Amino acid sequence: MATHLIAQIEKHHKRGEYGRAIYACEQLLADPAYQSHRAILLFWKGMSHYKAGPSWRGQAISCLREAMAAASKDRPTKGRIMVALGMIYAYMGDYVAFEKMLKEWERISRDRQPEVMRWGPMFWYNYGCALDNACRYAEAISVYQKALSLCQWAENMRSDVLHNLSGAYLYSGDLPQALATMEQAETLQKNDPTTLSRKAEYAFAVGDYTTAQQYVAEALLHPAIEHYTRGDAYYTWAQVLLALDQPQEAQEKALQALDYAIRSVHLPCIHKTNIFLQQFGSPVR
Repeated sequence: MATHLIAQIEKHHKRGEYGRAIYACEQLLADPAYQSHRAILLFWKGMSHYKAGPSWRGQAISCLREAMAAASKDRPTKGRIMVALGMIYAYMGDYVAFEKMLKEWERISRDRQPEVMRWGPMFWYNYGCALDNACRYAEAISVYQKALSLCQWAENMRSDVLHNLSGAYLYSGDLPQALATMEQAETLQKNDPTTLSRKAEYAFAVGDYTTAQQYVAEALLHPAIEHYTRGDAYYTWAQVLLALDQPQEAQEKALQALDYAIRSVHLPCIHKTNIFLQQFGSPVR
């Protein structure tokens, strides 16, 4: 019965019925008969709060922290919960909060149980993202490399890790490594808007403004593009236009980048675009 009810909660969550999922979790959490399932119920409650919107992020973190404690000696469940909590910290760029989980992760993964290690690539990837979103690129590179070394446990993570690693190399100024890693990622990310946006960033970094604009256009016209990548693409476009001595057009593209970055809570893009806009001095009319 418990397994069936938890499966139903997961279905509600995946269908976007977050209120229904949260209510069902609260009902079962209040029933002593489901005490042994407390960790997974708190997990789904926390994830449903998180998916419900940014205003519920605090509740999500609270639920997932409680879920970690409730998981006790259930290492695979604890690993799954830590990945979920780490994902939230990553979006926030809160690497300090993330670092508090590192010792616990090392403890539960010490025996390299497959059921635990399957969460390893995502755990370290999320930590890399947290550092990346805080613009700590040198540290992010080291962590992404660790995630990459564990991808035999979750091959589906390899393309995402390589893509982010290429960006960390690029933003830290290591262009040869950025190109090599970007090319590795591209073999796994065919016709992807994020790949096109990264190519635009690289082309700008090496001074090939024509190619950069071509990749920006391809990315923005891609049917699968999301606001997060739109922010990056418009920011690159703004940089190219300024380099071509078109400041008014550059300012406009930067404002579009900022709009998309704010909508998607893309912290590095918000930070970089705000700094970029400061050089134009007078406020936009």
